[in-house]
Amino acid sequence: MKIKLWVSITIVVLIISSLLWVALPGKSEKQREGDTANINYDKLDEIVFDVRTKPVIKGDLFLYINANGIVRATEELELTSNISGVITTLNIFEGKKVKKGELLIGLDDREYELALNDARVKVTDSRVEYGFLAMETPGDTTNNPKAREITERIQKLDKEFNEGRINELKYNALKDELDMKLIFTGAKREEIIQNKSGLTTAINAYKRAKLNYEYSKISAPFNGTVGDFDLVKGQRINAGQKLCKLFNSSSLRIDVGVLENDITKIKVGNVAKIEIPSITGETFSGRVVNVSPYIDKETKTCKVTIQIQNGSNKLKPGMFVKVFIESNNLQSRILIPKEALLVRDKRPLVFVVEGDLAKWKYIQIGEQNDEFIEVTEGLEPRENVIVEGQYTLAHDAKVRVIK
Repeated sequence: MKIKLWVSITIVVLIISSLLWVALPGKSEKQREGDTANINYDKLDEIVFDVRTKPVIKGDLFLYINANGIVRATEELELTSNISGVITTLNIFEGKKVKKGELLIGLDDREYELALNDARVKVTDSRVEYGFLAMETPGDTTNNPKAREITERIQKLDKEFNEGRINELKYNALKDELDMKLIFTGAKREEIIQNKSGLTTAINAYKRAKLNYEYSKISAPFNGTVGDFDLVKGQRINAGQKLCKLFNSSSLRIDVGVLENDITKIKVGNVAKIEIPSITGETFSGRVVNVSPYIDKETKTCKVTIQIQNGSNKLKPGMFVKVFIESNNLQSRILIPKEALLVRDKRPLVFVVEGDLAKWKYIQIGEQNDEFIEVTEGLEPRENVIVEGQYTLAHDAKVRVIK
């Protein structure tokens, strides 16, 4: 019973409220009518729009070809070991800057030093043997007529080969035959004695041992920075094993692919602007240093290489970049900022400021880049075009130029 009573009371209250709202509507409606009546439509013409302007200029319009690429170091090398050994000296770490000729890694050189000493002894023994054989072998017969004849034939053969009159196969066969005949004349006495005494073999073995000994010291081939390094002292490495990377990032290069339709517009020396998405608000400048002589048959692009100096060390090899390569320079053109252009009824126009009024002008446009548009008709230099606030303007709207 209580619930039914409560529901009945609620319904009655709602009905009474509705009747009161219908019976007393006058105040809010009259107020709205009064507000509308107080609007002065003549005041709308006095609205002043804040705008920003830039001058129309006469200058050079640089056209660019866009491409993307990856930064790489001009000098980059993966250092490997030529011999096996245990690391005893370690003068580098990841990111260390080194100079050309600086010792980076040293291997245990005791075994290679012993091999070098043995080779040196064998050279000495061979020299002694060479001396005994020289005393026993007849003197040089280079000046005999037969030796001179063969020598002249060899010289003539060399000339024919250098001039392309005989092929390499025939040249080698005839040269070997003449060399053998020359040996038997006694003209190559010195060479024969060296080979017979073992001196030639001993000298070669000494050079090889010396080279291996020098390989135990790994030095920087150029100024650069160490990367991809994870070796420790006492670690054994094998011949051919990768040790680290060394790259010189003071000068960087970017390889980009340019479409074959645009490649004729690019030459070595052209300026390039570089934008790096990871470094906002800053652009870098480079130059084209190489244009590939062929077009990739699959991508239909030509490789173009841009070089850029990295004095600030902000650029890192491996960064993704956007490149804008200068392709043409249109001189003495009337230019407006790109943000000034509007299109209405499919016709290009701009707003200019005359006194305190905005005037629209239809224009004819030509070439453009990312900053400027060429105007071929409709504007003169030193006029001020509106670049901010123009989207809501009408012709003859009042404006105030803000800085």
